[in-house]
Amino acid sequence: MSYRRVVLVFAITIVSIALVYFLVQMEQSVRKETAASRPVPLPYNWIGSITQSQIAEPSGITYHPTRRSLFLADDSGSVHEVSLEGRLIQSGGLNERDIEGITVNPETGLLYAAVEDDEAILELDPKDLTIQREFRIGRNYKGEQLLRKGGMGIEAIAFVPDASHPEGGTFWVGNQSFSLKAKDEPSVVCEVVVPLRSATAKQADGAIIRAYKMDFIDISGLAYDTQGDFLVLISDTTNLLVELKREGTVLRQYLLPGDEQEGIVLDGLGYMYLAQENGKIIKLADRRLR
Repeated sequence: MSYRRVVLVFAITIVSIALVYFLVQMEQSVRKETAASRPVPLPYNWIGSITQSQIAEPSGITYHPTRRSLFLADDSGSVHEVSLEGRLIQSGGLNERDIEGITVNPETGLLYAAVEDDEAILELDPKDLTIQREFRIGRNYKGEQLLRKGGMGIEAIAFVPDASHPEGGTFWVGNQSFSLKAKDEPSVVCEVVVPLRSATAKQADGAIIRAYKMDFIDISGLAYDTQGDFLVLISDTTNLLVELKREGTVLRQYLLPGDEQEGIVLDGLGYMYLAQENGKIIKLADRRLR
């Protein structure tokens, strides 16, 4: 075989291998996109309702790793602490503020509640539920008003700790919207930085530093999955659970059991808790793949 023919055969072989590799990668990419866009049933084991004391219309829930308890916010502007068995430990009113979500900073143990009408974050002492500080979130990001004044407002909140961040981490908030039309209020999740460490004033401002518009409506709950390092969003209207990377990539979508899901939290021990508007706290053994 001549030298030219050997070179030609070699070149054709290389091109064929490259083409096969490209096609395989493209097929895998399409499969991933399909899996991310097509909801599948949530894999779980049903534990059931742990509710012992009825809480009227819970709007958010979080797990406190130090106190090993759950904190819930309700639509009347109160926060409640309950044991993992559902026993009421304490309750406190927050001056009838419209609280729609709650989260915790695991480093300090302080709670943070999202106020819908004011687009604010309240810092709470978990011992007695007293307000320590208030942070107002700027409504605009890159020239667009994402959190519209007089709109549906923020409905969900989660804190993502980061030891390398100057403030110890950032918040993510979900803005509720029931429309995906361009002219209407966006269904969006925003990363927000507030001066947790750099300021001591009772009132301070926070700013949106990143935002992603979602292709589903009614973001009603938000949590951070520490094991998978991604956000977990839920939608009440569409009964969806969506896994979202902090870079904006949707990983997977699941169909949620139950109804009226207003809050979600993962305890890091393999369990998921859903706060339903009907007052029930549903506990599930989480079987999602990470």
